[in-house]
Amino acid sequence: MKIKQLKRLQHRQAGFTLLELLVVITLIAALAVGALIAYDGVGDKAQAAAAADSNVKVDNAIRQYKAVTNNYPNQWDNLASGASLISALPPQLSTTDGTRNRVVAAWATGAAASNVSLSLGRAGINELQNWLTPVATNNTAGVIPNLAHNESFNSINAAESEHFDDGNVSATPITNIAVVPGLAACNANTVAIPATTADPDGAGPLAAGLNYIQNRYSDALEGDECHLVVALGFGSDAAASTATSSVSIGKAPSFAKTDTANPANNVDPNQQYSRYIGLFLLGSDSDENGNIVDGEYLNKARLLTIIAPDGTIADQNLATAVQN
Repeated sequence: MKIKQLKRLQHRQAGFTLLELLVVITLIAALAVGALIAYDGVGDKAQAAAAADSNVKVDNAIRQYKAVTNNYPNQWDNLASGASLISALPPQLSTTDGTRNRVVAAWATGAAASNVSLSLGRAGINELQNWLTPVATNNTAGVIPNLAHNESFNSINAAESEHFDDGNVSATPITNIAVVPGLAACNANTVAIPATTADPDGAGPLAAGLNYIQNRYSDALEGDECHLVVALGFGSDAAASTATSSVSIGKAPSFAKTDTANPANNVDPNQQYSRYIGLFLLGSDSDENGNIVDGEYLNKARLLTIIAPDGTIADQNLATAVQN
């Protein structure tokens, strides 16, 4: 009797049959696929949400600093070097092609140099961090673009310039700077400002008299009026310039983007400049004659908004996070 009970017990403790194993493996595989589907896009969502959060925090921190000190942080990164934009800018920001117009363009200030330097300088931005040449291959070996404006990291190709001193333009005013293209046939002190020629969303040529890119970043910039808007990178030196204030900004955050569907939209901090960028209004053509003259510049440049280095604003990145 005991032998029969022992045999029954041994039979019950035998391993799974092949059919049972196949059923279990199939169930595990189905659950795994379901988990992958459920988590698809989570990385993109987190990435976009972080970008939106950093955008808002940088904007708020700069405005709070301005409210307390009556100045903006100093030593922003100049995105232009000579007659060109720095080569490390993401193409979404700097390239004109068949589907988009560049968000920023290099501009030689010419006769407007003094007014540009005064407007920024009076607002507290009296120094800029520059690349001596726009080509990243001329930088100190191994330096990443986010640090390449800092002379301590880029001893070969970085330099600081002071364009405003003791209430006046210095001996070295700003001669080249990045601007946001605006209305066609606009000038500042008779120097032509780059113009928007195509819809950046790919809808083709713009109708005459539209100021698409500037207006999309600030509704205050009317589409049928000339404005001078400059773009400056909020780099590590700009954050460090606030250190002695009670509302100091601890660091300059960077932006990263991985778009698996369209790798051309990627932003890689190892290869590209990926600091957040401030857009400042310096003057407007109030009499609408196509030329911003001395009395039409702002005494102090005014921050319009902060954008990510791919040209997006916080609302766009937040919408992407929700969509994903």
